[in-house]
Amino acid sequence: MSGGFTENELIETLLAGYRSAAPLLGPGDDAGILAVPDGRLVTSIDTITEDQDFRRVWPSGYRTTGYDVGWKSVAQNLSDINAMGARPTGLVTSLSLPEDIDLDWVASFAQGVTEALEQLGAHDCAIVGGDVGRGSEISVTTTTFGSLDGGDPVLRSGARPGDVLAVCGTLGLAAAGVDVLEHALPESEVSELRLGELPRDWSESVRSAVVGQLRPKPPIGSGPEARALGVHAMLDLSDGLVRDAERMAKASEVSVQLDPDLVGSQGAGLEQPARLIGGELHRWVYAGGEDFALLGAFDASADLPMRWVQVGSVTAGDPSLNIGEETAGDWLTRQSGQASGGWDPFC
Repeated sequence: MSGGFTENELIETLLAGYRSAAPLLGPGDDAGILAVPDGRLVTSIDTITEDQDFRRVWPSGYRTTGYDVGWKSVAQNLSDINAMGARPTGLVTSLSLPEDIDLDWVASFAQGVTEALEQLGAHDCAIVGGDVGRGSEISVTTTTFGSLDGGDPVLRSGARPGDVLAVCGTLGLAAAGVDVLEHALPESEVSELRLGELPRDWSESVRSAVVGQLRPKPPIGSGPEARALGVHAMLDLSDGLVRDAERMAKASEVSVQLDPDLVGSQGAGLEQPARLIGGELHRWVYAGGEDFALLGAFDASADLPMRWVQVGSVTAGDPSLNIGEETAGDWLTRQSGQASGGWDPFC
């Protein structure tokens, strides 16, 4: 490898920074080994790529760190396992780097991976191995594995007429954060985020939004808990409430109605970022992606688990999505002047 270090030095830097649960066989051989006592393996894969999922330097002046990239690559993968009602048990990572990335960045990346596992509560998730290579931009592909521990998986196709829809996690925080990062703030300076520091000129609520984008916190553990309590359907909100609720409606062949007043209950911490950059609260809450909250369909007679908040209901009918009495597109257009169906990497 060119770029100031060898492949062995890169791998040694990663391994020195990684801490996790121990697999049966971890990095060092041609392949790793995980125990699968349940007899079934839940798996998911995601890629995070420079200039598609993040910018090296944002218009606001903020410089994305290896820590940020490591954290987010893990968080979005854990979220998919969580949404199936499974417990994360292992991951492998493929890291592609351009020549101007140094070993300090790599060490920061490894720290982000490690601390995401620790702080998000994925204490049983072992780093099993991975791959490294050169590329024209930073790109990380992570595959995560999980166990159902003898239970049944929770699919997005199980919602039933009469169910209530509920969310566990935040709505709109990450969308507000990316809009702040994309906004050229006159007072900002290029500042590398280390150990939670952000430019001093950002207020606490603006900082929270930015951290919500760079280092999302999916409610790991709430998926298996909801499964044990009988949730009928579940998926994670990676692409926004509207887009993902519509996916549940289509998979379950039901009609979904979302509460039109969620900005009041979910947007309380977003007013200051909105004032700062002229952001749209309705778009953030209903169509903003990457919060990695959980959306679940529960029996109406059941008590919702802790941290879950009702956001809508399920009725019989052709697959459709309404907000109040209007279609989601019409409602969002009336609120913000444009229809927004959520995050789509191909649009």
